[in-house]
Amino acid sequence: MSEDDSDLAWRRLPDKDEPMGRQLAYSEALLAGLAAHPVPALRWYYTSRPALVLGNGQPPAVADLAASRANGVTAYRRTSGGAAVLVDADALSMEVALPAGHPLATFDVVRGYQWIGALWAEALRSLGIAEARAIPTDEVRALGPLPKDDLLRLACYGTLSPWEVVVGRRKVVGLCQVRRRPGALYQVGVNLRWQPQRLTRLLALSPAQQELLAGRLRDVTAGLDELAGRTIDGDEVIAAVETALAARLRVRLAPARWRADERAAAERIEGERFAALA
Repeated sequence: MSEDDSDLAWRRLPDKDEPMGRQLAYSEALLAGLAAHPVPALRWYYTSRPALVLGNGQPPAVADLAASRANGVTAYRRTSGGAAVLVDADALSMEVALPAGHPLATFDVVRGYQWIGALWAEALRSLGIAEARAIPTDEVRALGPLPKDDLLRLACYGTLSPWEVVVGRRKVVGLCQVRRRPGALYQVGVNLRWQPQRLTRLLALSPAQQELLAGRLRDVTAGLDELAGRTIDGDEVIAAVETALAARLRVRLAPARWRADERAAAERIEGERFAALA
């Protein structure tokens, strides 16, 4: 990145606690809006209304919708890949939208994760998680693929992708991205606390399979509280990441509001594409 590029301000959009259908729609609106307004943007969000979110390649049958309703959880399917994730007040999400041609949105999709993984690893180290690191591509490939019928494939935090943040081999920060003509949307998720049984009981598995998967997820994933030995709240994480962003990439975050066209697009997109699974 050149000095001129790195010194440009990014829009820093306000945090929003919205139902997950609207959050998913805001993601799409943010990416689409880059076509007319090619300015990088960052946003954080969580939802106090728990949601089970399936990857775009997962059929609705993966979810136990009756169990979800009984537990006050609404199910959705997102447009990015990956597998099921439970989003609630213990899960913090960040998105970075970069216009087409931005130096950080490289043509190499896998390598394009490296900067954001390194950024998050630095931020977590500043919070006392000393062994946090972005796992390189060759190390992930050396692990080999999971069998096609492995239960870990059902959960987003059950598998590792290059440049995600790990402690040892336990996944801490999950990454995904959506690329379209206007640009790239980098999506980041981290669990402040990790209680995998809350996810597995919402999947269409037998009780024995649910318990087995929860145990394996405890082995391969960790929440920030466990790793730091203390409670870490979302505001601490946000401050650490934004500090690392300024120091590492010299990005200036300019407080901004959602534009009227983005809000209108999100409302339309939610109705068209992100209705709750029935």
